[in-house]
Amino acid sequence: MSDDVRASCVEVTTRLMTKETKQLNDKNYSMKEDEWAMSNNYGVFSLEEKIVVVTGGAVRYGYYFCGALGKAGATVIVTSRDQGRAEDTAREFTDRGLKAFGYSLDIGDDSSIEAFVDAVIQDHGRIDVLVNNARTIPQMAASEVTREELDRAFTVNLTGMILLTRRVVEEMKQAGAGNIINIGSIYGMGGQDPSMYQDPEASVSLDYSVFKGGVIAYTKQLATTLAQYNIRANCLSLGGLRETTSDDYFLPRYNQRVPLGRMASGEDVAGPIVLLASEASAYMTGSNIVVDGGFTAW
Repeated sequence: MSDDVRASCVEVTTRLMTKETKQLNDKNYSMKEDEWAMSNNYGVFSLEEKIVVVTGGAVRYGYYFCGALGKAGATVIVTSRDQGRAEDTAREFTDRGLKAFGYSLDIGDDSSIEAFVDAVIQDHGRIDVLVNNARTIPQMAASEVTREELDRAFTVNLTGMILLTRRVVEEMKQAGAGNIINIGSIYGMGGQDPSMYQDPEASVSLDYSVFKGGVIAYTKQLATTLAQYNIRANCLSLGGLRETTSDDYFLPRYNQRVPLGRMASGEDVAGPIVLLASEASAYMTGSNIVVDGGFTAW
């Protein structure tokens, strides 16, 4: 057989094999599409039978996270340093027909972290989702924050979060799966604009950007190191919350910077937190989802 004939035979055979493979692939994709279309795929957003811990769950965004997760079917563990406040918040949710329990947790205290995780495991058997939401901000001008106050802020905003996560990850590894959601901020992605504040020196918290930038980086590290254990980690970076903002000078100036023209409401974070907590985000890890009305899009 000449080289030209041999080359022609190879070309024809390759073309036929490529066509056959394509037909098989098309058939497989078609079957998957049919199966997906016929299934109730919105069930992937359900959090039924999931145990979800929300640190700082009694106030601000944490409160709305708890409500949204509970409405999606989760058993929500509401935490606060104030035991009574955590229990009152949980009772408010249970009165609405949701499943919620209040626990005391001070993530700035190692013994509190250990006691909390032990209690949840004893009461509920596992932790499926951890939402690291608790944080603190020194209430004074950046130039006046003392070392003691900075140490406390770092302990709560970074060190305590890391220690709690590490302890919960131990339980997730034993369970063979887990999901970590860290709450970041638009100020972990860029600097604050002093012109939005009536007293920039008193209002702009330089250290807060360090904390939240660290949260985003920590999320990515968790994602790459814990994937082998079937544990995912994602970050939700948020802008301002309207329900907790009453500064008449700051609010209109902030809104002018937002393409959608307003601060977030509690309902605006419901969808994103449920997405990340549920199997709807099963192929997501290491992501930083920004919910800010477009503030950081400029």
